[in-house]
Amino acid sequence: MTRQKVFLSLPLAIAAGLLIYCWTIIFSTDTLATWRHYVGLGLFLILIFFYFKSFKLTVIGTGIYFLLATINALSMTAEISVSWLRIGPIETPPVQLLSLGLFILFAILNFGTLTEIYLDYKESKQAKAKL
Repeated sequence: MTRQKVFLSLPLAIAAGLLIYCWTIIFSTDTLATWRHYVGLGLFLILIFFYFKSFKLTVIGTGIYFLLATINALSMTAEISVSWLRIGPIETPPVQLLSLGLFILFAILNFGTLTEIYLDYKESKQAKAKL
């Protein structure tokens, strides 16, 4: 396993653990699953499929997955808790802090890989423009 796959696998393993715990709580208590739980599980299963098919799509998809979780479009926890960040008079939209932390962890661990994907994209775009 390459170093890049290890750096991608760590946030995915944490998300898998959170989803397993979330659905265990949902099935064993009176907590009801919302559409955010179903979206979170469905998109995660798609990420796992791409993990074995395309590394590039998995990296991009994982970033989008954590970003959607951060802006409260999906949930990886049984209880959906949102917070607002305030910087002076400016307040952010509601965010899930756990997902924000996972997004930051993902971005730090995969910064080099994301940079390479971006540079490859720019290079291919320039090559097409020269034709």
